[in-house]
Amino acid sequence: MNKLYKFVFISSLSSFLSSLLILFLTVTITLSVHANERNDGKYSTIVDESGNTVYITAWKIDVGDQVLTETNRRYEVVSVDGDVANAKFIGEVNLSQYLDTDKGILSRAKTFLHPAIAGAQGKGKVAIYHTHSDESYVPTDGKESILGAGGVYKVGDSFSEALKAKGIDVLHSDAKHDPHDDMAYERSRRTALDMIKSFQPDAIFDVHRDAVPPQVYQANVNGQNVTKVQLVVGKYGPTGKQIEDYALQLKAAADQQHPGLVKGIFFAKGGDYNQDLHPRSMLLEVGSHTNDRTSAEKGIALFADVVPTVIGQTSGGGGAAAGTTGTGGTTGLGSAASGLSGAAKSIGWIIGIVIVGGAAFLLLSTGSLKEAGSKLKQFTTTEFANFFGPRVKKKDKLQSDDRESDDKH
Repeated sequence: MNKLYKFVFISSLSSFLSSLLILFLTVTITLSVHANERNDGKYSTIVDESGNTVYITAWKIDVGDQVLTETNRRYEVVSVDGDVANAKFIGEVNLSQYLDTDKGILSRAKTFLHPAIAGAQGKGKVAIYHTHSDESYVPTDGKESILGAGGVYKVGDSFSEALKAKGIDVLHSDAKHDPHDDMAYERSRRTALDMIKSFQPDAIFDVHRDAVPPQVYQANVNGQNVTKVQLVVGKYGPTGKQIEDYALQLKAAADQQHPGLVKGIFFAKGGDYNQDLHPRSMLLEVGSHTNDRTSAEKGIALFADVVPTVIGQTSGGGGAAAGTTGTGGTTGLGSAASGLSGAAKSIGWIIGIVIVGGAAFLLLSTGSLKEAGSKLKQFTTTEFANFFGPRVKKKDKLQSDDRESDDKH
């Protein structure tokens, strides 16, 4: 009877843990592909309650994702039907509160990020890299993807040169993260982490391009034919709200300096995009593959005008000292040296759930803490010992059998 109970108990426990393992793998796989760019050559259209198009993007859309339009109207996706996402209107967003004024949120945010050196002088530092190093612009580059040498690098160069002209120190990485798949962010995470640790930037940008019709990004700003810029915020993880506020600060400054330059902000409910590594980390979409690269380079050069204001610098280098937010530092948001992505953190949570679930199963199956402890002890000492214990050598076994035979005679 005892052996039967042990067999039933071990079988039930194995079944329970197998179910949790399946859940673990499902969630992990879901996290790795959720809120990434579409790769089917199509794009998503977000419509309001009246069926009017309010936003277009090639990002995968899920219920709970939000967008802020160019005119600062905020919507939340409530359902998705193929390439069309239905959204409800949340409200108008007044971005004036995010402008760099003595009483504004941005001013208070800078003091929060640099409490000990808020008035210090020094040059700003900006790091630039490209998770999708193949992304290119068809009218200029000839095709939309060039492995390891995408046209997006030249857009990054234009961004870098425009920032340098304003007295900003720039580190532009040419690291390659091909192929263009869902693991690209894990590969680029190492690049971003190395840049943050060695360069200690005030801000870090991951520069991409979108994949939608050309008119979505075409614009004339200050008399120039440029492409617009989209900001992408991953709201997954502990830094989601801080990155969201940072994006709103960037758009507020852009609306003030170059109205119409920022297409909008996409808030991916399940996104990460390595934005947990730095409090001023932003993913930029500069035009689409259907736009010419020259327009994208002009657009990102205009966007460079916005950056010094938001990171607390002026054209000449005044403002907060550099290199204090790169590794979590005074923000209390954790050290970038840990290098844990959102998916890794989720795995930790799932392992914790497995442990707690196993303990609960053990308690329910035995009826008391004392009995559960006894069964667990028996399982770990007896069962594991039987499984992993040393095998009896054949010679020793024969000698033991001979002794038993002599005893009987």
